[in-house]
Amino acid sequence: MHMKVLFVCRGNVGRSQMAEAIFNQLAAGRHTAFSCGTKVVDKDGQSQHGQKLKDLVPAREVINSLAALGIDATECARDQITPEILGQADEVVVVAEEYTIPDYLKAAKKVVYWEVEDPKGKDQAGTDEIREIIAGHVRNLIDELDEKKKSADGRSC
Repeated sequence: MHMKVLFVCRGNVGRSQMAEAIFNQLAAGRHTAFSCGTKVVDKDGQSQHGQKLKDLVPAREVINSLAALGIDATECARDQITPEILGQADEVVVVAEEYTIPDYLKAAKKVVYWEVEDPKGKDQAGTDEIREIIAGHVRNLIDELDEKKKSADGRSC
């Protein structure tokens, strides 16, 4: 049972990008992750969908933090949540602030929430600390998904 996990934060720059990258590194071949944001816009409200992290100055610390794990996030692109994207996921992890979460996401039954501080505005050490918190949550999630997979594979019909 291969699970698809969607990680959602506000801008799809920090928390969800780190969770996706770490998840895909640790669960390679067993499960996959993708990410998006609830407000993928600039300060003027213009869509930033598709913007690469390497082209976003506030993503520098996130890119460096992931590079320390051997993950190249420079070409990762930001994505805006939609009901269609939500429908592609088996599990959804939201780390966005509640006021940014659309109603259809709040109503989804497959959503869990993690309380993780936004690395926006943090220095490299602060971003690395948040990365480690996310990595711990991701390891636990992968363990849970692997247990579900074992249970499903072990069922006899």
